[in-house]
Amino acid sequence: MSKSNWILLCVVNSIDDVTAVAKSHNVCQYRTNNLKDHTKYSFKCSQYRKNSSCNYELKAVVPDDDPNSITVMFKNTHNHSDRNQTSRLPSSLRQSVSKYVRAGLTEPQIRSSLAIDHPTIPVSSSKLTSLVQTERRKDRPEIFSVYDFRKWCNDHLDGTVPYSTFVPFYFINDVDDLFVLFTTKHLIQQIQSTPLLQIDATYKITWNELPLLVFGASDGNRHFHPFGVALVSDDESSSCYEHLFQSLQQLSIQELQKPYSPGFIMADGVLGITSAQQKIFPQAKRLMCWFHMIKKCRMHRNLVTKQQWDVIDKELHAVQLSFNDEIFNQGINLLMTEWRSDPSLNKFCDYFYEQWIEKLSNW
Repeated sequence: MSKSNWILLCVVNSIDDVTAVAKSHNVCQYRTNNLKDHTKYSFKCSQYRKNSSCNYELKAVVPDDDPNSITVMFKNTHNHSDRNQTSRLPSSLRQSVSKYVRAGLTEPQIRSSLAIDHPTIPVSSSKLTSLVQTERRKDRPEIFSVYDFRKWCNDHLDGTVPYSTFVPFYFINDVDDLFVLFTTKHLIQQIQSTPLLQIDATYKITWNELPLLVFGASDGNRHFHPFGVALVSDDESSSCYEHLFQSLQQLSIQELQKPYSPGFIMADGVLGITSAQQKIFPQAKRLMCWFHMIKKCRMHRNLVTKQQWDVIDKELHAVQLSFNDEIFNQGINLLMTEWRSDPSLNKFCDYFYEQWIEKLSNW
């Protein structure tokens, strides 16, 4: 068919009718020409960006003297066999990623699933990450207002189902001044089954860089049992942890009809936790998290030689396994005596004594 030959498609009475015809023929408007005695609307294939070889066109001619008699014509045929080259991931793969995201899979799980379902399609890490993030944003709003968040918390004040999340305590003034505690009836019952309370903060799973406090206790098999989580505006100040401790006290009375008085509180080296513990739970013993302690020590291993550090690392691990305070303190005294006898260890000794004996012991 010659490109110059237009074929009559139909005659319609309004521009709305033209729009309906264009939609049914999978075309979009790209040009309007105001000519001497008529107006011409030109359309081309709505997938022309993906299929540049498709020459299908449609035009509508509206006479100035008879605007209710609009002639619609077309030429050529749709041709989608020669798709343009693109850097986007193939549609089939993008559909699979969308399905995996809706199923709640993590990015490593999605990557493994794609390797099985689409073994011949290479997927770069950056493109997959971008696609996963895009899919996850589709079903959730980009912005929550303070009002929205406060309303959601108010709607979840009462926990009627054992495994349903509720918010027993919260205040939300703005993004820089908030405290929201999330738990379930089942989780909070565990606070009376152990004298230990462990607390740590993570920034990895929240928006606006707000810290999320995770609190619970570990058992003898090193399995962590969460009591709940708290979204806070600041994880350094003592007021944040005072709110948490006071909330746990009230929650224990409210839900379990028992006072809450932990014997041990374990966390990293944030001084705000120590201050809040001394104020709210003065009877509790403040423990320093071993993982955080040895991580910080290893960051200072440049104060000694590699050979010296290998020995120090083993000695610290040995002392940490002490099963009572007396043995622990004797071990620390022996270590300090041994290290002080070697002048090349003085800088590390000074750091260690100030940080892990005077300020934060009980690791």
